[in-house]
Amino acid sequence: MKKRFLAGIATGVFLFGMVGVTQAIPLFVDAAPNKYGSPDYSSWESNAYASVVAGTFVNMASSINSDNIGTTNFEIQDEVVYSFGDLGKRLTWIYYIEGETVDSLSGTDRFQISLTNVWDGSSWDFYDYYYESTWLEPTTWVNYDTDGDGSVDGVIGTAGMAWWGAYGINTQEALDADIASWGLSEESWIFTAKL
Repeated sequence: MKKRFLAGIATGVFLFGMVGVTQAIPLFVDAAPNKYGSPDYSSWESNAYASVVAGTFVNMASSINSDNIGTTNFEIQDEVVYSFGDLGKRLTWIYYIEGETVDSLSGTDRFQISLTNVWDGSSWDFYDYYYESTWLEPTTWVNYDTDGDGSVDGVIGTAGMAWWGAYGINTQEALDADIASWGLSEESWIFTAKL
């Protein structure tokens, strides 16, 4: 099975009068439990948020391949969900924007994300295909109180992507066939955030 590379780009530009200041938006990625159904997702998210803010998050720590830990490489099993067994895994990006609130960003187009897939050399704009726009305002973001003092320190959230294995069949054999077939392809994801 070929390794796949995941790229993330994050930039921000604030304009104060005539002076431009660029702020990087920290981006991270892991193979999270399936958000839709797995009882393990909630604890994964809580731990991910805390470690991102603490600066201790390790990319792809949950990858099926231990060689991917600490990198942005992933395996096909790290991004396939299904409706039986452990429900599979979903590639999940985490972003953190210090000094903002959901209210300061909502409805303003100030913070947007995009997601592009490259599969065997063919590029696919995931958000445009499903939502008819390359850039979207996030829906899974929250105000985050880093130190527990009751004051919001920033906005943190996730964006996820998964292929649906054994769709409509729900057997291990169908899932194995999908994973074997998809694993022959060279794939990358480009998650981009802009502020």
